Amino acid sequence: MSSHSPVPRPRASRRLGVVLVAALALFGPLAAAPAAHAAPPAATLSLALSPTSVTAGESFVATITGAAVSDLYSYDLELTYDPAFVEPGADAPTGPAGGFTSSVTGPGTLTVSHTRLGSSPGLSGASDVVLASVPLRSLAAGSALVQLSSVRLVSSTGAVVTATAVASGTVVIAAAPAPVPQPSVSQPSSPSASASATATPAPAAQGPGDLATTGIDATPWLISGALGVALVAGGALIVLRRRQAVRE
Repeated sequence: MSSHSPVPRPRASRRLGVVLVAALALFGPLAAAPAAHAAPPAATLSLALSPTSVTAGESFVATITGAAVSDLYSYDLELTYDPAFVEPGADAPTGPAGGFTSSVTGPGTLTVSHTRLGSSPGLSGASDVVLASVPLRSLAAGSALVQLSSVRLVSSTGAVVTATAVASGTVVIAAAPAPVPQPSVSQPSSPSASASATATPAPAAQGPGDLATTGIDATPWLISGALGVALVAGGALIVLRRRQAVRE
């Protein structure tokens, strides 16, 4: 009668345990690495307006800066304001170098978007990292509130952080001065106009009883002259008759 000795199974179990431990030791750090690298971006944002006092029609700039910035690869920054007092400026918003910046406007809103390019690292910095400079223009007198109402921050690994009502600033807008009326400038008159304005009126047509030099009625003088001529003629006639009488 033959006898069979049992297979030592505990040794096989030990070998399997050793393999599992080795596998965990090898691949465990690799499995935990994505979780470690997916840390969200960090930034403490602030908003500053410059200048804070303007006259209606003048421009000012809203500057958004970040402190304690870490791995900020792209972001969206939304500004809101009262469109009765503020509108987007003539120049486009600008962002940090080494990326692409764009903006979209709506009724009382302006959103600045920025992203790094290619394999560029995310933005990092302890303080005063300028994320956007936004030119704005004042419209009417009053006190205008400009708010950084919404932000969306994205890290280089795609982790996203959002926030609302982040920061705000106020600009005081003075009324534009009323225009001063300018005196009208008279145009110099032309020589022909001056001549016609200062020319002596032509004398009226002279009648038979008017004097050419004085314009006085000459009728009495003509009558007196006629009488004188008649008297002279009469005297001459008398003298001629007397001479004829003497001759006879």
